[in-house]
Amino acid sequence: MSIQPIMKRIGGREQFDGHPVTEGQVQALLEEAVWAPNHHLREPWRFIWVAGDYRAKLADLFDLPTHAAIQGMIMEAPACLIVVAPVPEDAREAGEDFAAACCLIQNLQILASASGLGMEWHLPLREECRAFCTAAGLQQHERIAGVLGLGYFKDEPAKEPGEKSLRIDIV
Repeated sequence: MSIQPIMKRIGGREQFDGHPVTEGQVQALLEEAVWAPNHHLREPWRFIWVAGDYRAKLADLFDLPTHAAIQGMIMEAPACLIVVAPVPEDAREAGEDFAAACCLIQNLQILASASGLGMEWHLPLREECRAFCTAAGLQQHERIAGVLGLGYFKDEPAKEPGEKSLRIDIV
């Protein structure tokens, strides 16, 4: 049995084939992905669906040399979703909330792959893209956990995933 890679790369970036992905498809995946572990069951995430007519405005707010890949993904992916996590004053809680949001994104990526969708995940820092964060509707005490592009990848021969190293230190 061959395992399909979750992400395919062509020329250094994922390539989507243009088939539409609906908000309903993504919502169905999110309903399962929210089972990510989260401390005290806080569900520390919020989703922002980026509608097609708003994408160009958001993409233009990135510095092109620094963020060309994310800008291209926003414009190319059939579905674009921003996952945000709260940033509470307590540093430990903030770390746990961000980790939980990232677990949710990984769940989403696995579920998307199982249903034939690919996903591209970017993590721009707020300091690097303040105008983007403001235009996307991030609140003052939130941070981006991921700017996600979902879609069907262009046909490409299946690649076997590379070997992963597993390091276990015994203490």
